[in-house]
Amino acid sequence: MAKVAWVLGGGSGIGAETVKQLSQRGWTVAISGRREQPLHALSVSHGARPYPLDVTDFEAVKATVGRISEDLGKIDLVIFSVAAWEVTKPGRYDYESYAKIIDANLLGAMRVIDPVVAQMRRQGFGEIALVASVAGYFGLPRSAAYSSGKSAMITLAETMRTELAADNISVRLICPGFVKTDLTAKNDFPMPFLMEAEDAGKRIADGLLNSRKFEIAFPLPFVLILKTIRLLPYPVFFTLMSRLISQPSK
Repeated sequence: MAKVAWVLGGGSGIGAETVKQLSQRGWTVAISGRREQPLHALSVSHGARPYPLDVTDFEAVKATVGRISEDLGKIDLVIFSVAAWEVTKPGRYDYESYAKIIDANLLGAMRVIDPVVAQMRRQGFGEIALVASVAGYFGLPRSAAYSSGKSAMITLAETMRTELAADNISVRLICPGFVKTDLTAKNDFPMPFLMEAEDAGKRIADGLLNSRKFEIAFPLPFVLILKTIRLLPYPVFFTLMSRLISQPSK
């Protein structure tokens, strides 16, 4: 019996490329996103099962978990790859912008996790992969809402990994660097080690299916640089961040 994956944020970007990779490797893949047309296109091209969904609607999320479980019999793997992003000017902390990003990126994950964990407990197994970002390693200028939400997701995944082990539910963390998508096309600042979405999808699928490590992070040179920065004493760290924020936009 084929394994079943549910990819949220699967209509475009990294999520769509991950859907393609899993489908090509024999998985049955359910895909969710707000826009129906991309989901339908992946259904036609890769046999994915579309379940349109807005992760800010908790009742709809719970209903979708139930439909997928009933339609496909189980959920082996859930990949939460939803991402909301807005370019903001340094020093701006307007509530509406922050609420929109946090509601989709972090609270959206919580709306999914609650019923998914219940389903996986009933079936006796499962795996949850949360797509955070290397931007969550520390507070990056120009991305306060996005970085803080992704930082919280990293902490959430670390907590869940320990707490759900006894339920035979594995939790994985995915931290990509800059990837060419519609979201990053909005960026007006340099993006080192920028990679193609297809490459990111392959790395995610390889990491999930061919290893058991907790964190799947790439590209490695960028990850090592950022993790080193995270260890710097605060005076050095803030000096470096001040230099970043003074760099001119594109």
